[in-house]
Amino acid sequence: SVNKSFILSQLLLHFLFPRLYSMHMNYLTYETVTLATCAGFIVGFIWYSPILFMNAWLYGQGITKETMPKRSKAYMIQINLYSIIAHGAIASVVALVFDVLQVSTLKVAVALGMLLTFGFIVTTHYIDMLYTVDGTHWNKRAQIKFLVHAGYYLCAVSVMSAVLFLVA
Repeated sequence: SVNKSFILSQLLLHFLFPRLYSMHMNYLTYETVTLATCAGFIVGFIWYSPILFMNAWLYGQGITKETMPKRSKAYMIQINLYSIIAHGAIASVVALVFDVLQVSTLKVAVALGMLLTFGFIVTTHYIDMLYTVDGTHWNKRAQIKFLVHAGYYLCAVSVMSAVLFLVA
């Protein structure tokens, strides 16, 4: 049953991470995670806008504004909802790491956010670039797409880290 599974998962988590059950969560709260999620989403809205890197991103995708597929409002709402959920997951994990490590300065918070981003997100996108199916990884399009995404995540998670620290 669901209750048995839940109890087993809690016992396992308690066994693996006993410190989490005895510590006060400063960063992992609904307020901090919600605000950090919104901040990351807003950074993405600006980052991928015509003001900054929309044209570079389109080039990396191999399309232009004119050849970009038209999407329905329902599709756009769905995609943005998924994006908010993903940003929430990132904010939650970063907040949990901040609590476990007891981050105490803004400088450490932003540096740790950048380190986590570089170590897990940027490297994952780099591997995706290496295994491209439309050309070679050393072509200009693949590299621009990688750089736009990597820059976005470094910027977004840094902002999310700062928000987590300042709001907590």
